[in-house]
Amino acid sequence: MIGVLLAAGAGTRLSPITKVCNKLVLPIYDKPMIYYPLQTLLDSGISEVVVVVGEFKEQIKVLIEQFPHRSQLKVKYVIQKKLNGMAGAIKCVRPFTRQESIFVIAGDNVFVNNFKKEVGEFEKGAVSFLRKVYDPHCFGVPYYHEKRLIKIVEKPKKPPTNWIVSGPHLFDKNVYYHIEKLIPSARGELEITDLNSRYIDKGLLRLKKRTDYWADTGTFESLLKTSVMIQKLVPKRS
Repeated sequence: MIGVLLAAGAGTRLSPITKVCNKLVLPIYDKPMIYYPLQTLLDSGISEVVVVVGEFKEQIKVLIEQFPHRSQLKVKYVIQKKLNGMAGAIKCVRPFTRQESIFVIAGDNVFVNNFKKEVGEFEKGAVSFLRKVYDPHCFGVPYYHEKRLIKIVEKPKKPPTNWIVSGPHLFDKNVYYHIEKLIPSARGELEITDLNSRYIDKGLLRLKKRTDYWADTGTFESLLKTSVMIQKLVPKRS
């Protein structure tokens, strides 16, 4: 399985800082944001990674070269010329992933545990994760009929549950076929929710509940909260 690290986003929620730098260079406690998903990839048994970058490609490359465990990673870079959503970013890596499954992780997501078990067990279809949040209307929310997953709705006004679909996302080699069938959303993006829906239609998406810590650090508030949490977890230095 090959890791796909998404690092091309505009980071508009962290503007104006992101006018001059990629948000993934910003610190979460004492490390650049991008080091957290890199560590999650390694801890999950992924050593070959394709990093999707944008206009701040050089900043990302410099940081990854300084990553403490860089020697354990085989890294390639691909530029997403048009920022057209997560599925659009995944589409860019097709030439680099051959016929292998992929493990997709957003650069601004922080996890305290790994996904080694899920990677080891993965065979076909797709796997995403369910996590409980206080603001489900900001995420993709699963809808069920008689306990059967029927759809995922992006940012519903009246979500039926506090459980939302979060990353990382595991996809089989057929992911690019499904992306080709996607229609851009109202905001002109190829949505990860629509990609997951393609797998739902074929009965091939599994959603696994997780209750361990996860954070989307794309806002100033979450950046601060996550830094404080990480500080508490890190052993005190002498």
